[in-house]
Amino acid sequence: MSVDTYLKGKNTSRYRRFHQDDVTIMIEPRLLRYAQRLDIVTRKKLIGSKLVAVAHHEHTAACRH
Repeated sequence: MSVDTYLKGKNTSRYRRFHQDDVTIMIEPRLLRYAQRLDIVTRKKLIGSKLVAVAHHEHTAACRH
């Protein structure tokens, strides 16, 4: 999964926005179309922390793979 934190000059109007505390996460609509559930998890590391997005996919007749 790709994460882009530089938004200057980018069109983000089609992205879905989710707000949790002081964090806003923008998800591309195609990811939501193929994901049954999306979990956003923070993991504390020795130096700093990491944000991880896990998309759960359920295979259906609409799948093309």
